[in-house]
Amino acid sequence: MPRKTTSLLILFFFLTLVPLLPAQEQASLQISGPGIATIKISLQDLSRMPRLTLDIREPHKGEMQHYEGVRLSDLLAKAGVPLGEKLRGRGLATYVVATASDGYAVVYSIAELDPAMTDNQVIVADTINSKPLEPKEGPLKIVVPGDKRPARWIRMLTDLRIENAVNPSESSPR
Repeated sequence: MPRKTTSLLILFFFLTLVPLLPAQEQASLQISGPGIATIKISLQDLSRMPRLTLDIREPHKGEMQHYEGVRLSDLLAKAGVPLGEKLRGRGLATYVVATASDGYAVVYSIAELDPAMTDNQVIVADTINSKPLEPKEGPLKIVVPGDKRPARWIRMLTDLRIENAVNPSESSPR
């Protein structure tokens, strides 16, 4: 096959098939809020971070599920959110609004996500049973193993917005 024809076939492949790659290949998680740098974390970035695995009984069907991902607190720390010994005073009024691609949103207090404050192991999962999450669940999902109901297990996660319930010029909650 002539070289020009081969080059055209390769170009045709990329122009027609690359847009059809799964959304998981192109997905990212944005973390933003006042006082922190806005960052985007790709699935590839997530795969390079320290991983945590959780074996959890699925509450609806009772099946055991094996999730793997990154601690939500590690992602927050990467964005510069104060945790551990730095989390005190007004910082304890910080909360995270997690939003999904379908508009579903959930709120978590910063203290319940900080491993220095609690034993909760909240993760942003990208796999279940050693496979990528299905499109209707992922590509990213927050898993909160301590919750009795999975209502705060947010699937199709796209954004984490860091907020504070205390106005900077005041000392009491809004």
